[in-house]
Amino acid sequence: MEKREEPRYKIDATAEVRYRNNIIAARAVEISAHGLRIESTSSLRPGIKVEVTLFLKKTERFFGIIQWVLTEVGKGGLNYKMGIYCEEGGLITDNGP
Repeated sequence: MEKREEPRYKIDATAEVRYRNNIIAARAVEISAHGLRIESTSSLRPGIKVEVTLFLKKTERFFGIIQWVLTEVGKGGLNYKMGIYCEEGGLITDNGP
């Protein structure tokens, strides 16, 4: 059963995810008003609070929580897909990301 309540938009943007005193590089691949899906070669655990910087036409920054993590085996090793929830919302407008 689909839990999504908001439209999703495909994107391809560089992202930086900060947690505690660490930074991981990622690609943002999908966005909604309250969430973001990223892909990275580094993994975070669900429940970790993060600060995300998205490098779009204009750099955007928001705070969120890792909701889920999927691990996949890729050509270069393990790859991770992660969902980030942003309670504040407002990640996109009626005009998209």
